[in-house]
Amino acid sequence: MDQAEKIAVRLTPDVMVVLQALVDRGEYNSLSETISDAIQKMIDSKFTPKEISKIQNEHKREKHFDIESLLTDGDTVSTDEAVRKAVTEYVRSRMDPDE
Repeated sequence: MDQAEKIAVRLTPDVMVVLQALVDRGEYNSLSETISDAIQKMIDSKFTPKEISKIQNEHKREKHFDIESLLTDGDTVSTDEAVRKAVTEYVRSRMDPDE
């Protein structure tokens, strides 16, 4: 299975009863599966496969920040050390803002 994100969804008790009935009838293995299927059907009804592919490709092309780009050539610290140092300095500045 592909990596999946987890979200919280608020549903009324009436909707939950109906979804649970689908699970109880054996149409789905879990409530999560019923909701995933409903979302997939909604997406399929709103977009063509070509549109979905375009949206996904645009998302992949978005620039993701690379923390290692903050380190300059010749730095002897690792990324982990740089993050620890930055967090330490930030916390100190918040604890004693006069420094």
